[in-house]
Amino acid sequence: MKKNGVIIIFFAILLCSVIGLLCSVIGHAEAGNLDFALIQPGQPGTEAEARPVMDAFAHYLQKKMGPDVTIQGRYFNQLEPALAFLESSPPAWGIVQLGVYAQHAMRFQMTPMAATRPGGFTKDVWRLMANKDSGSDWQSLRGRILGNMLFEKKAAACLLLELLPDRLPFTFEGTFRPVRSLRSIVKGKITGVVLDRVQYETVQTMPMGKKIKVMHTSRELPTSPVVWFGTVNETMKKLAGVLQGMKGDANAEKLLALLQTDGFGPVDSDLLQFRLSDKKDACFTP
Repeated sequence: MKKNGVIIIFFAILLCSVIGLLCSVIGHAEAGNLDFALIQPGQPGTEAEARPVMDAFAHYLQKKMGPDVTIQGRYFNQLEPALAFLESSPPAWGIVQLGVYAQHAMRFQMTPMAATRPGGFTKDVWRLMANKDSGSDWQSLRGRILGNMLFEKKAAACLLLELLPDRLPFTFEGTFRPVRSLRSIVKGKITGVVLDRVQYETVQTMPMGKKIKVMHTSRELPTSPVVWFGTVNETMKKLAGVLQGMKGDANAEKLLALLQTDGFGPVDSDLLQFRLSDKKDACFTP
């Protein structure tokens, strides 16, 4: 009888624990927490400087999603703090750099829900730039290559050249000043710089553009995706609709300019093929 009593007490404690955990989960869901993270390694500014934009974005979305929803945003332009945040306090969703998605989509259960439109483009293209007097092919380059998309070196090498970093004749380094780094090419301090589509368009209008040349152009790449972390649900679908409707909303025009995107579009159908597995010593596989 005493033994049975102990068993009953044990299961009662276990049941209370399960119920408590379930209530906690339900309470979190009812709270409608839609916190997000903007993760763009190499972009300018600090989190404090980005706070007004994050707050304005959160306020806009909260009005669209309803009074039962709470939203706060975080900005990360450094890779390690961003990954630590995703590990310890994963948000509901985020806007992540393509390299971050490629490297960590499987680890953090990222499900694409929309796409950014930087410069109004639906696709990105990366270009490896070097001094105009460089050889005729990128394989002849040696030394340091800089770019703000190069913090995730494996992802960057696979996205740009479809090769692993250890098979390249040069090294990749992340930088916060890719356009300014072009001067270092001309001065012979570095070998090259990788520019995205918007950066390249900007450089074409500058005198510096005549002193450098394109050594390699990537295939067309997805822009920075908007992703959902974890299990997909109806809230994600509603949020995706709100984001994709911002382009046609006059009240969102200034906000979109601050976010440096010409609205949000549907998920890029090519995005799923750009995911790396930590277990495979290779680039993307079908």
